[in-house]
Amino acid sequence: MNIKQTRDQAVAETMQSIRGIEKEMGVNYPALKQIRTELISLTADQNLFPAKDFPLDPTGGDVIYRLSEDNDHRFALYGSVGSEGKSVSPHNHSTWAVIVGVYGDEVNQFYQCTSGGKEPGPATLEQTGSFTVRHGNGVVFMPDDIHAIQTDDEVPTLHLHAYGLALDQLSDRLMFDTAAGTCARMPLMRGFISA
Repeated sequence: MNIKQTRDQAVAETMQSIRGIEKEMGVNYPALKQIRTELISLTADQNLFPAKDFPLDPTGGDVIYRLSEDNDHRFALYGSVGSEGKSVSPHNHSTWAVIVGVYGDEVNQFYQCTSGGKEPGPATLEQTGSFTVRHGNGVVFMPDDIHAIQTDDEVPTLHLHAYGLALDQLSDRLMFDTAAGTCARMPLMRGFISA
């Protein structure tokens, strides 16, 4: 088997385990931590994810590669490639999410709402912590958890993002503008590349 075939098989086995975890345990922090363990095991061999298979776009921009997604759009797994200076404002996911590192650092900042934030309109946030996702670790999020991400590495980074529902199905996500004290619906993400 070539690298892609080996990776596809490993991804399929990991996603099968993740389906079983959610079915048995539901959606809660203990279940998400077990999902994180499965994804960290998937990324243990970085040779399965060579940089040449996950390039930035031709202009040097960020790319999201779809690695797996069920026919009903559940259990989606992506490889998120970030260039230096990639930044995403605070947002929720409206489904569970787990992020683990393959290579490079992704700084996650965590927030909680101090007012509003259940629907578009006024909302204020308070930062509650931060964590750097890199190879061998990861973070977990329930649907209403809020985080922002940033990458500062000089070389492209790759992190795996797993979701309970595919990104292009998440019409209820909120993105927060901390300076304005507001939140709005986050545009649906589209244009994924199959890897």
